[in-house]
Amino acid sequence: MRWTARVVVAGIVLASCGRGPSGPAPTNELLIVGYDREPDTLNRFSTHILEDIQTCVIEGLTITDDKMNIIPLLAAEVPTLENKSVVLRQDGGMDVTWKLRPDIAWHDGTPVTSADVKFTVDAINDPSYNPESTDGFDRIAAVDTPDTLTAVIHYKEVYAPYALQFMRGLFPKHVLQGRDIDRASDYNRAPLGTGPYRVAEWKSGEYILLERVPNYWRGSEYPHIRQILFRFIPNTNTRINQLKSGEVHLVAMFPWDKHREVAAIPGVTVHRTPGNAYEHVTLNQRRVAAFRDVQVRRALLHAVDRDTIASAILDGLAPVTNGAIQPVSWAFTPEVTTYPFDAARARALLESAGWRDVNGDGIREKDGQPLRFTLITQAGFAVRESVAQVLQRQFRDVGVDMAVQLVDGTSISGLWFEGNFDAMLHWWQMPADPELTLFFAADRMPPHGRNINYFEDPAVTTLAYAADRTVDQGERKRLLVQAQQRIAELLPELPLYSITKLDAVPSSLHGFTGNPTNTGVFWNVHLWEFR
Repeated sequence: MRWTARVVVAGIVLASCGRGPSGPAPTNELLIVGYDREPDTLNRFSTHILEDIQTCVIEGLTITDDKMNIIPLLAAEVPTLENKSVVLRQDGGMDVTWKLRPDIAWHDGTPVTSADVKFTVDAINDPSYNPESTDGFDRIAAVDTPDTLTAVIHYKEVYAPYALQFMRGLFPKHVLQGRDIDRASDYNRAPLGTGPYRVAEWKSGEYILLERVPNYWRGSEYPHIRQILFRFIPNTNTRINQLKSGEVHLVAMFPWDKHREVAAIPGVTVHRTPGNAYEHVTLNQRRVAAFRDVQVRRALLHAVDRDTIASAILDGLAPVTNGAIQPVSWAFTPEVTTYPFDAARARALLESAGWRDVNGDGIREKDGQPLRFTLITQAGFAVRESVAQVLQRQFRDVGVDMAVQLVDGTSISGLWFEGNFDAMLHWWQMPADPELTLFFAADRMPPHGRNINYFEDPAVTTLAYAADRTVDQGERKRLLVQAQQRIAELLPELPLYSITKLDAVPSSLHGFTGNPTNTGVFWNVHLWEFR
């Protein structure tokens, strides 16, 4: 009966395409989400894409709420020094004891135990598996499981972001033990979880349908919505048009240039959340030799009129930023080097770096090589396409030739992970804990982290790790401020603007709050309800 209902609902949804306002209304039976890309995988530790769909299915030991607080989920409590679940060892290491909630089972009925915690750590650190990042896990020496609900994580060194270590969830040992996780397609396309939903169907190129699980551990009344369908719609205009027609009901994180248009749609409410995220241009120093020169990087940012982009294209909803840590974070500092729009300064820096237009074609050369590169960005994301065009013109004004290549949202993630690009316009959704190591430490290039600028600076690496190795927030902030200042001075990437998250939801939907962090808006989906 469940299978029959699933097919009928999917059929109704797909038939509604192009039918205008006759799409199915949002109810507790069905919520349709217009999603900007198809996931590369539903394995949370393997994906390079924001894990909204997975959040509904797979739960971690902790989660970040709408106030950027780290709160327990599968864990009974968040370990701290105060509750004596965190112990700093005399040898410089750290022990963290996680207590699991009792009576939580995987969707197949198998109990969740500390053995799953240990298996997850061992699997991610196993060279045979290729996760999106090993950061944090590779700092673990061992895991003890004194009983089925207790896991003691022994770190080689103090690791301040430990509370988010298992936010992505756990691997079910009884399903994945002894298997090649990279090729476990049954799990990677329909992962076993403990969340309020499970995967009912994934139709490649079209949608993923989630269905409510019976006897969810928070209470049998949750979740309130029976099915959620994520429809893959890469083109921004198409997503907004389907929102207008009722073919989709919810569009999370829609672009800023669509704010007024979406706000005028009857029955839709726009939630605005200052985001712990920033848009920037990644400069791949491994691929483009010119990017290794700090004067070239500074020149490129001086060449960009970020204030005009923020006001004219982004409707004032995305303020100019000067670094990776945003004002919503306790670690933010405004006391960093800034690079105001100054085309003359950009030209002078390029001249002093030896880049000159020798043949008069408008493009600077050095040692016979033109200053030329390709910027990739997400196809169908209209505001990014517009920003990319502005960057192209403004770089050309100072003698830099930049081509623009549009790549679909799923493929672009693989390109950045593999380093197969020159430059990329995109954003990082940052976690609640302001860890800079993952993005800027010299040893955190893929697959060990997200340093896809391939940037190496001993001082930044030292400061970032030093901040990770103290749990005293005051001392961490001092170190993180120094790291931000050093990063702004060396400018490994071009920071553009801070993200204000705009989420379009049905006005009749209760329980939706948004979320500033990379946890995403589905963090409390079990509470969503139509009334």
